[in-house]
Amino acid sequence: MKITSIQCKPLTLKKAHQSSPSWLSETVIANPMSIYPRYYERRSSWTAPFQSMAVIVETDEGIQGLSHFDGGEPVQKIIELHFARLLIGEDPFDIERLWDQMFRASLPYGRKGLSMFAISAVDCALWDIVGKALQQPVYRLLGGATKVDMPVYETTNDRRDWDNHEFFGVKLAMPYGPIDGREGVQKNRDLVKECRERIGEKRDIMLDCYMAWDVEFTIRMIDAVEPYGVRWIEEALPPDDIRGYDKLANYTGAIALATGEHEYTRYGHRELIETGAISVLQPDVAWAGGLTETRRICALASAHSLKVVPHAGGLQAAALHLIKSQVNCPFVEWVRTWDIQNGRPPQRILGIPDPEYGRIAPSDEPGLGIQLNHEVLE
Repeated sequence: MKITSIQCKPLTLKKAHQSSPSWLSETVIANPMSIYPRYYERRSSWTAPFQSMAVIVETDEGIQGLSHFDGGEPVQKIIELHFARLLIGEDPFDIERLWDQMFRASLPYGRKGLSMFAISAVDCALWDIVGKALQQPVYRLLGGATKVDMPVYETTNDRRDWDNHEFFGVKLAMPYGPIDGREGVQKNRDLVKECRERIGEKRDIMLDCYMAWDVEFTIRMIDAVEPYGVRWIEEALPPDDIRGYDKLANYTGAIALATGEHEYTRYGHRELIETGAISVLQPDVAWAGGLTETRRICALASAHSLKVVPHAGGLQAAALHLIKSQVNCPFVEWVRTWDIQNGRPPQRILGIPDPEYGRIAPSDEPGLGIQLNHEVLE
């Protein structure tokens, strides 16, 4: 089997199916740009306008690999103008070598960021091809099932979601950061307190800080929320503040630290592990290097007895296959990104399941089990 072509396709919904913006992008949530008043109120005021796209890898045996990415035209150009030269004519089963060649070839401009988006997308599409060729779901190729399905926690600040006791936990996106001073600490604390009183003592609470805090503010927040049984504080610092995590290593007490969403490859996650501060690694399969590299991150974490909970794993077919196959991936994050009042918009890609009764599992169809929803796409 040989790869014959690689192309990218925009995942643009027809106008009739477009929905209102997400609470994640349109409400006050602490983020790296919060220190600037112009960008304080919503993420959409500064985030890159990159379009979601699919990557389609064709083979001479008619088997097609499918994956998707969020990097828009910049990532498309990397895939179609650069990586296609390395991949066309190659055997898609040679995933390890092809991953290494894409990584080495993109070193002059890559290692992190959009180049890794491109590698991740192509890598997942190759796993899709191999699974289809062998008539096996990808999780079986990654080592087989380590559990039947996985429990789910939901990331949401919408109080209407807190009452869904099928999810074992709630992760809150922290609205305030260092720019808000003591008042920000108190308002964050009050949100956590309200959530704990609402959901009771049996469910977990986690806090997502989206790279917005610094060491001093994080220490103040640890002290403020300790009475409310917070399980972990996530991505408190910018990803390159390794020394900051060194300082936090001995301060968390009963509250764990989690991070890795905006880190790339096993090399970046190795630096986080070496701080001794991190209990939960959170690589994003679509960013960190695809299934091939995230499986390596899981192995590295296992050697340090750490859990791996991939970022937004419940929204990604590839992540669900990885989580099912890895012993140290115990559960799944799921995020409702749409406005619950207006209902869920149609899915651009079919085959990614929603949680049922608080649990989720990947498709048992060959490959990743996904396909484009042509009925709703332009």
